[in-house]
Amino acid sequence: MAFPDPLQIEPARLIVDGDRVVDADHGDWYFQYDGIDETRYVYLEGSGLLDRLAAHEDLVVGEIGFGTGLSFRLVCAAMAETGYRGHLSYVGVEGRPLTAEQAEAANSLRPPALHWIPPQAKPRAGFVPIPGAKLPLRSPASHGTGSNTEAEPGGMAPMATPDLLLLHGEASAALARLQAQVDLWFFDGFSPSKNPEAWTPALFAEVARLSRPGAGFSTFTAASEVRHRLEAAGFGVVKRSGWGKKREHMVGAFAGSWAPRPTPAKPSVTIIGAGIAGQSLALAARAARLSVTLHGTAAAPEGSGVPLALVNFRPSGDAGPLGHLRKAAFFAAQQTYGDAAFASLDSDQSADGVSGDVRDHDRPLVRFGAEAMVSDDRLRARWDRETDVAHEWIDQRRDRVLVPGALSLDTAAFRRAVLAQVACVPDAVDGPAALRRVVAEVPPDALTFIAAGLGSAALLSDTGGPLDSLRPNRGQQDEVRPGRNGDGTEALRRPLNFGRLLLPQPGSDRAWLGASFDRDPPQDWQAPRQRDRADNLERMAQALPSLPVMATGRSWVGLRATTPDHLPLAGLIGHSLGLLTGLGSKGFLYAPILSQCLVAEALGRPLPIEAWVWKALHPDRFHDQGKGSAVALNPTAQG
Repeated sequence: MAFPDPLQIEPARLIVDGDRVVDADHGDWYFQYDGIDETRYVYLEGSGLLDRLAAHEDLVVGEIGFGTGLSFRLVCAAMAETGYRGHLSYVGVEGRPLTAEQAEAANSLRPPALHWIPPQAKPRAGFVPIPGAKLPLRSPASHGTGSNTEAEPGGMAPMATPDLLLLHGEASAALARLQAQVDLWFFDGFSPSKNPEAWTPALFAEVARLSRPGAGFSTFTAASEVRHRLEAAGFGVVKRSGWGKKREHMVGAFAGSWAPRPTPAKPSVTIIGAGIAGQSLALAARAARLSVTLHGTAAAPEGSGVPLALVNFRPSGDAGPLGHLRKAAFFAAQQTYGDAAFASLDSDQSADGVSGDVRDHDRPLVRFGAEAMVSDDRLRARWDRETDVAHEWIDQRRDRVLVPGALSLDTAAFRRAVLAQVACVPDAVDGPAALRRVVAEVPPDALTFIAAGLGSAALLSDTGGPLDSLRPNRGQQDEVRPGRNGDGTEALRRPLNFGRLLLPQPGSDRAWLGASFDRDPPQDWQAPRQRDRADNLERMAQALPSLPVMATGRSWVGLRATTPDHLPLAGLIGHSLGLLTGLGSKGFLYAPILSQCLVAEALGRPLPIEAWVWKALHPDRFHDQGKGSAVALNPTAQG
């Protein structure tokens, strides 16, 4: 099967020439004389954005030619000026994204409030989601489990920063991978005569595909060729007085009549299942300013109750959805767990990337940095080609690699922090009848997400739901006490992946080893098995003969939900009904990005992952009839 080639970017060549910021490749300027008044006039006023902000309408804005981020920062300023209470998503397309150093040079000509700071020192190609200002995780000790007051998402406080999605790559190719419904477009590429690839018929065809009826646009140019291409794509075009010495520029709207997006009076979501999938959905829903009710919070998660979770990256060489998902998921997980930890922890960062002692044991703890053993030349070559995920070889033999951005998570502390933010229903939803009763109490305009792991299949067993493909996979971790070096120092300072995992426990001389894989678990799967412990220890002895360990006798056992193609089941399966399950052993890696995607899809917001990848995860993919068999949970029709 052929998959899209990865998006590519070119290095930006930025020159500051007095009061102008110039792109050396195109011989055109990003802006001159700071560009603030012109950008506000052409884009914010010309597109009608300011009027829509004043009406507090939910909006999606797309910009072709993100450049130095000036338009984006002006939109942020306008949101603050109007006290904007809707939700704004901003999609910025850029083929030559700036480095942090280049952005600093551009910022020197603008007021600090309009500075744009890239998310990384060196840009990466593809989709780069940057969530807006989040609601911080609070301490359970200070707020009490189950709070979900109107001062939180349902209160609709002014939105300070849009959700930003950067598409780094050639514009038409990047837009072809986007799933979104755009209300306003800013066409801000370099001059059509100097940068024709930003004004092609193919690009405007993608713009038309992504536009809502009546979507507005504005552009600085009045070039007739651009006008003809816009009209051919379905846009009505009119000319407006230009800025300064420029006589005219173009504005207009896509075919059809624009109407505000429907917004419920009190947007809410009910989530069935409180494992890592349900927890991540709760965080994503809160970030989207939804009121959250989480069911099953008293039940121990079967698969994601592991004491420590390692979120790491390993280049797979897979050109399909699996390889793409793993990289996108790694960056999203860094944001989610990193923000959760450092918004609520007073911890010092040590030189080796391991956070300091926990100040409050009721708050999440994240330890950064993990090592992985590299035993074959193919994997070494993949690491050598990897440019997006920071890594370094630990020794000259190149048999061990350090990923500073990998992290291990105290899962129980994270769970406590999440449950403190939402309305909690302790009892699990234990069958189709119970599910229908829950749904019957949900407001008509509310969302329902099922994220109950293997239990999801039982919940949908009488609806024709797409869960026949779910399979159990048992895993066992065993606690060990690693030995020490000859000088008395710790032999294991970071998590280590040697095919299985060795995860040091914070503040302890012990570690968790595993987990095993059993695709045919017995009825008494919860009981620890000596043969699994022996297998874990034997594999470690073979991989790490110089690191002796002693088993303590403690074990953790879990049951993962897996699928035949090793891809999760994620997506909408009915009207306002979503599903997230089948995460396998990658639950803590996959859950943040997939939760963000499911919430975005349900709300009609831009997906933070390439659309072809998201479609490959749809739960109906194993059904012969394909998509379209929507699941109904009508309590009247189904008794």
